[in-house]
Amino acid sequence: MGKTSQAQQDISFSMYNFNPLFVNPATAGYQDKHWLSALGRYQWVGIEGAPKSAVVSFQTPLKNENLAIGALFKYDALGFMKNMGLDLSFAYRIRLDEKTRLSLGLMGSIFHYNDQRRDAQGVALNDPTLSNVTAWIPNFGGGLYLYSNRYFIGASAPHLLNLRIADPQAAVVGSTLSRIYNHYFASAGYVFGKEDGVKFKPTTFVKFSENSSLNIDINGNILLQDRFWFGLGYRTGGDVIDQNGVFQSLGSFRGESMIATFKMMATNYLEIGYSYDYPLSRLNVNTSGSHEIYIGMELGKRVGSMRYVSPRYVNYF
Repeated sequence: MGKTSQAQQDISFSMYNFNPLFVNPATAGYQDKHWLSALGRYQWVGIEGAPKSAVVSFQTPLKNENLAIGALFKYDALGFMKNMGLDLSFAYRIRLDEKTRLSLGLMGSIFHYNDQRRDAQGVALNDPTLSNVTAWIPNFGGGLYLYSNRYFIGASAPHLLNLRIADPQAAVVGSTLSRIYNHYFASAGYVFGKEDGVKFKPTTFVKFSENSSLNIDINGNILLQDRFWFGLGYRTGGDVIDQNGVFQSLGSFRGESMIATFKMMATNYLEIGYSYDYPLSRLNVNTSGSHEIYIGMELGKRVGSMRYVSPRYVNYF
């Protein structure tokens, strides 16, 4: 009997607040400035072949303040797979009142799937069931993003085409090795407190895809002097396969990880951040956790005379 695996295909980051473009094209240009940022993640340190992921993005509004664009390069290494892709995003932003906008986003993407399992050590070169597989996979998606100086609500589906990767070693022509499934994301947050005081910002991020567990990130963040960010979060999921090998969509109650996050404004134009995930699932006997590093930088002259502050990125300079 054949075996199947179930997992989320998209890259997952704990510091989703700092670069939402990788899941929602409608967030392009939401900071109303030319913004370059990078995120790197080393997941499950100590486990051979564990994921190592990175994204680099640039986003900016255009001269027409209702329009914004973004570009994002992503890299994801997992075991014998070393994949990369490029997303191009376009957002049309509708001003609802002085402080609130509704953004509608579209994205086109190209993804390079690269599975080099035949090059692994110990693999018999005459094994007909193993081969290197590469494929270029185009896709498109969309999203919505409602935001003001106090709150944000977003929803997106980055992959609307369920394309497949053919198995070159299958006896039947056209057999599928893997398939791209729809991924659905939703996020929300609100900022409590006065502009010149300590602020509290709870956020949540929901991730769902077919043949994967439902993951929910719940975070509480403290912002000091609009320069320092301290966050603590909890992610559901965890042990989604029980002792009998049965898949559970919600996983165990104890969840997947606890997350600690720190970010600071190094200058008025540069910010840096770090997060650490402590595993709560059965993986915690094999790994010390996961690490992320974030860098964001404003480039060039600020766009427009008025700045719109999003709870995703609270900055009152």
